[in-house]
Amino acid sequence: MLRAHRPPATLPQVIDTPRGRAITFQLWNWHDDGERYDLELFQLVPHDGTWSTHVYRATYWALTQNQITAVATGVGFRETVWHPPEGTGFFQPVLTARLPDDDGEKPLSHR
Repeated sequence: MLRAHRPPATLPQVIDTPRGRAITFQLWNWHDDGERYDLELFQLVPHDGTWSTHVYRATYWALTQNQITAVATGVGFRETVWHPPEGTGFFQPVLTARLPDDDGEKPLSHR
């Protein structure tokens, strides 16, 4: 859905901080491949009666669940399950999977 619409920005969000209300929003510049975008995160924070602006930059991938599942299964993960936000409380879907072991299923941290 995100890749189909390629939004140019997020709506501003206002959060309360110890120094007062701060405003955060993002600008997105999509790459021609439609899978990546350059993100600029702007934070406006109160400072001595005026505003200070902080900008953070990164490149993000907008991969589909099918693409991520293919990578996970391609490196050996099994029993892949996508959990929707309403089931986890996280704002986006979460993938869980198992990495098989010769002696049965063991968590990845025990390898």
